[in-house]
Amino acid sequence: MITTPPNQILDEVIGSVISLLAEGGYRKTARNFVALADGVARVVQFQTSQLKKPDQASFTLAVVITSEAFHEAYTGTPFPKNAGSAETVIQAGLGRLLPDGEPIWWSLKPGVSSSLIAKEVEALLRDPVLPFLSRFRTQAELLNELTDGERLPGFSAMRERCRAVLLVKAGRKVEAAQVLARLIESNSTDGLDGFRESVNKLAKHLGLQA
Repeated sequence: MITTPPNQILDEVIGSVISLLAEGGYRKTARNFVALADGVARVVQFQTSQLKKPDQASFTLAVVITSEAFHEAYTGTPFPKNAGSAETVIQAGLGRLLPDGEPIWWSLKPGVSSSLIAKEVEALLRDPVLPFLSRFRTQAELLNELTDGERLPGFSAMRERCRAVLLVKAGRKVEAAQVLARLIESNSTDGLDGFRESVNKLAKHLGLQA
């Protein structure tokens, strides 16, 4: 009996949602989809597990937000061609966007229906994935969301670093310095010298005194 390998099932699922994502401005890069505009990259990732073991193979969705200005200021390197590999500002697995917070993994074991999986994936892309990502279409929108960032997924320290960078770009250096100063104050525990050093390095790069 000929069985469809997991990677082929996954590619069939991805192929079925390309048009939906393209309508939203997302371009396919490997198994990720990226919408890049105004210095902000919104990424939909298809993350896999155990593809070489057909009975255990599965995949899920994740979202990532990256910023050209933040990546370049924080790393001192150009923004990469693969936006998903840039320094992450906001990231979340699919479950983080759902009311119950439970992760969702789809099995890719032999015999599963790629069309049925595709319908579920498409429904979740329509809501909540794409509406969530649509909140971050521009640097101004990203900055606004970071300012109210209590409920955003990912690491708060990275979000605050990015907020400082975007504040500087907006000509609000005093506020940017205050953001980084608070970041250092809230991480003043012994043993975090490397963290504080990295924040001070970013402040210096931005022409600030944290």
